[in-house]
Amino acid sequence: MLALFLGGLLSSPVGAASLTAEDLTARGHALYFEGRHAKAVESYVQAVRLSSSSIEAWLSGGVVLEETGQPRKAARWYERAAELSGGAGILSALGWARYRSGDLGGAREAFQQALARDSGHPYALLGLARIEIESSRPQAALALLERARKAAPLLNLVPYYQGRAYELLGEEERAAQAYREAVRSDAYFIEGRDPLARASLREKNYQEAWRHLSRILDAEPHLKRFQALLRRIRPRLSRGQLMRPSGLHRPIPYLAESEQEGPLVRVGIETDSLGRPRPRQSVGFQASSDFLLVDARGRKLAEGRAEELWQARLRRFKKSLMLVVSDPTGRIVLVRQTSVLIRPKSPGGFIALKGVRPPADEPSSWMSGRLLRGEVELALFGSRLRIVNILDLESYTHGVLSAEMPISSPLEALKTQAVLARTHALRILQVTRRHRRQGYDLCDQQHCQVYEGLRAESPRSREIVSATRGRIVTYVGRPAHTIYFSNCGGTTQSGRELNGWGDLPYWTGIADGKGLGPPRSPWELREHLLTWPSAYCQPSNHTHPSLFRWKRLIPFKDLEEKLDRRLRIGRLLWVRPLRRSRSGNVNSLLVQGSRRAVRLDSEMQIRSLLGIGALRSTLFFIETEYGPKARPQTLVFHGGGWGHGVGLCQSGSIGRAESGHGYEEILKAYFPGTELGRLPY
Repeated sequence: MLALFLGGLLSSPVGAASLTAEDLTARGHALYFEGRHAKAVESYVQAVRLSSSSIEAWLSGGVVLEETGQPRKAARWYERAAELSGGAGILSALGWARYRSGDLGGAREAFQQALARDSGHPYALLGLARIEIESSRPQAALALLERARKAAPLLNLVPYYQGRAYELLGEEERAAQAYREAVRSDAYFIEGRDPLARASLREKNYQEAWRHLSRILDAEPHLKRFQALLRRIRPRLSRGQLMRPSGLHRPIPYLAESEQEGPLVRVGIETDSLGRPRPRQSVGFQASSDFLLVDARGRKLAEGRAEELWQARLRRFKKSLMLVVSDPTGRIVLVRQTSVLIRPKSPGGFIALKGVRPPADEPSSWMSGRLLRGEVELALFGSRLRIVNILDLESYTHGVLSAEMPISSPLEALKTQAVLARTHALRILQVTRRHRRQGYDLCDQQHCQVYEGLRAESPRSREIVSATRGRIVTYVGRPAHTIYFSNCGGTTQSGRELNGWGDLPYWTGIADGKGLGPPRSPWELREHLLTWPSAYCQPSNHTHPSLFRWKRLIPFKDLEEKLDRRLRIGRLLWVRPLRRSRSGNVNSLLVQGSRRAVRLDSEMQIRSLLGIGALRSTLFFIETEYGPKARPQTLVFHGGGWGHGVGLCQSGSIGRAESGHGYEEILKAYFPGTELGRLPY
């Protein structure tokens, strides 16, 4: 019977007569991580032929078959595993494979068996609830979902499907509340905003519907069905309701004298996600002290008084675009094609950047807008206005620390972040020079690191930056390339495993927890991402749960529209992860369309193309849900972590600090072989 079952999967044996079942299983794992799924299944088949009790091979073979769009075959493999060990997790996996292959009766049986072994298994409860929703029994679904909520309060799919059940009952207000909870649990759960916007429409809450649809289109501006909905709503809103927060009404900042220390850095202000100047045509500016306008050589062009609101805008004169600067009366003071620097006369002075007109209801609050130490350079950049903040390295570090890590974080984690911010900036300044074409050293967004200027400063932040003054991470005496990210999900990646990232000796993947290691097999990866293992970066008072584990439900048609527009693939047939790093991160992925197949090998491409808006990370596995005629309907992403996964895990550094690690120990854990040096000032 076993040979007959396997015969449909493998017509000829793999030439591996001398290998044991354990060897063949291990080889299957390696082939899976290399992205060779068909070969991996062959190896697992060979393993279970040698030893039909090889539960590890049965489980991992089931995962690979399900990932390659064969849920019916996957269910048969999970069945064999369940016969060997009827654990709740295995039975739940069996239930989901049957559910996705359309066998609702078999799925119900498997989920019930799982709950007989573990009455609080959240995914078995969720699976049964999904069956009840499809069977038009929303009350039964809600009872199961309430049990799932108690078992897994952080699982955002629970309130999402509660919303579905309440919709079936016609309880629009409770449906909207459930969808709000799903969205609140993870700001990146964009798909939850779709039914929430529709529920808001049915309640005639047009303002909320507009807000959520706008967020969806901010993430993916070209999706036609959301554009159409927004067009329907817009006439029902007043002009005031369409206005978005301007960001001008912000608290008065903490003000402290700052000594200029370290080399000067040029920071691009108001840049996009790739660090390029945004399409701005004008800006208002004020200074805390009297100020000068000077040219690139420092020659005086004009001067102004403290708190006067001046304006700079681009204007075309005949065929030339010029930079025009006006004083508070509106009189044009300067017309130039070359740069203008705003230089406070007071050494501790700072500059406020804002929209051209001050807020009408707050005319005296000149300290609104973006507040920056040092000098500000205004210049033409093609058809845009480029804004650059020029300041010393220590002042820059003050403006980064709390922008990149909550200032309430443990002290040693904040010291770690201050050293990282300083080192990373110095490395970009001296070595990579990534923004030289844009005319500055660093941008103010995550592309380099987030810089908020004076508003990021507080007594605590200044104390921490001062305590680490001049400290940087070095390797063989030079500034190390100390990249960092938000959360690794349990294991960091090695730089050599990502295409084009390089092979620095201190970019090694590490397990971010005691007794925690990288997943060895497809099944271990699946379980790793469905559970909440003990790691330094796990949820805490300082780490939001959605950074560590996240879910996304991507409608197949929306993804098809996006991928065809970007990649010209035609009709989307399937999406399949290929090569993975040891940590489980997807490093290569295949998009198969009716016109052509496209292989994505860039971490940024994979994250940006696979959802409505970006995915939090490449650490995920995908489950496909099918509709009529076995047509893919939804891609379910089970993911972990936030960011690229190479270097230092910020959430992990917080967890290590909470465990008593000092900042030097934390830095050396994530960058083995490096030292802590000091700049000569």
